[in-house]
Amino acid sequence: MDNFKVSVSFDDGKLKELRRKAKNLNGQTEVPLSELFPNDFIRKYTNFQTLQAMIDTSGIKSPEEIGNEEFCKFISLHTQFSSWEEMLRAATFSYTNSYTKRKLGL
Repeated sequence: MDNFKVSVSFDDGKLKELRRKAKNLNGQTEVPLSELFPNDFIRKYTNFQTLQAMIDTSGIKSPEEIGNEEFCKFISLHTQFSSWEEMLRAATFSYTNSYTKRKLGL
């Protein structure tokens, strides 16, 4: 099979802009649960349509109860995750990935 030559060139201005955007991503930010667990994530990985429906069904009464033993059991029974920590890691990875792409304009 023949080889083909491919030419790739980068616009220096666009690279500088991408570097600037990437630099601005550095750091921490607080994210509301509703953004971390959007409805499409909830529908894909749980038996629920919305985060609110999942929380209402779980029986927790306050945000402090998220992650307690009963909530973790609920997560393992009603989601594709074996624990709250596993679900939180997956959501964080998904959110970070889409957030980064958006902020970089990719």
